[in-house]
Amino acid sequence: MTRVREQGGWTSLDRSLIRVSGPNRAKFLHNLLSNDIQGLAPGQSRLAALMNLKGHQVAWMRVLVESEALICELPTRVRDTVVETFIHYKVGAPVRFEKTAATVFGLFGAKSGEILAALGVSPMPAEKETFTTKTGSEGTLRVSRGQDLPAAGFTLHVPEGESGALEAALRTWLGEPMAPQTLETLRVEEGLPWHGFDVAEENLLHETGQLSVYHSSSKGCYLGQEVVARLEGRGGNVNKKFVGLKSASELSRGLEMEVDGKAVGRVTSAGVSPEFGPIAMGYVHRSHAEPGTRVQVKEGEAEIVTLPFRT
Repeated sequence: MTRVREQGGWTSLDRSLIRVSGPNRAKFLHNLLSNDIQGLAPGQSRLAALMNLKGHQVAWMRVLVESEALICELPTRVRDTVVETFIHYKVGAPVRFEKTAATVFGLFGAKSGEILAALGVSPMPAEKETFTTKTGSEGTLRVSRGQDLPAAGFTLHVPEGESGALEAALRTWLGEPMAPQTLETLRVEEGLPWHGFDVAEENLLHETGQLSVYHSSSKGCYLGQEVVARLEGRGGNVNKKFVGLKSASELSRGLEMEVDGKAVGRVTSAGVSPEFGPIAMGYVHRSHAEPGTRVQVKEGEAEIVTLPFRT
């Protein structure tokens, strides 16, 4: 983890792209997603949630605004479901959806800027939720800087048939790809939940602690709005909360948290940090969510702590 932060690391991410085009594309997505899409300019992006009418999380995604289309970057496992949902709500609107054949890489650490400059990326996406697209004889590369990525990370979108050259370059500069566990630990250190790991369809946005990131309080008319508004009216109180855990022994995803022999929560992501030791994230019942609370996990104890571990 220290090496990645101080130097760099890369990996292939299990993410896919959906290209949304047509004259009403921004209005269409704005009316479905939890965050403000219409207010974005080309070169900007925003994280947003696609929920169902019960307020459950169908998918989390990044929406990137190009001059002729919107690009949705999201976990591969939910791409087909999202496209089907888009088609269901299209109802004659002049909007088109294309599953883009692309590979998505993650680039992390202090050397990221140096490597992107060597790839000819200019201007560099300096602010979070901005991106740059480089088009040349060797192909197209879209580079996005996102607030859901640890270690000052970027996502790199490259057409599937052109990914080999980029992968070879990343290997030359940074060696072998990061192990999945390294990326998970980096996320836990910074308290960054990902859909498919820490967030499932069963979850409500308020439970995840990411309401301010994936939701705009000033917009209306989106799927799940009534549930979100009702929870806001009740002070955002939900039965479980997303918290950090610190332990003397290693934790792992899926372990149950118990108090007095009763299950009160579950670990969703975990790792061993060089700085913080065994740490994890997960959901715990609100009655046991106060920082400092001790819970039983496997054969040891863990302490509930406030996220993130690293700021």
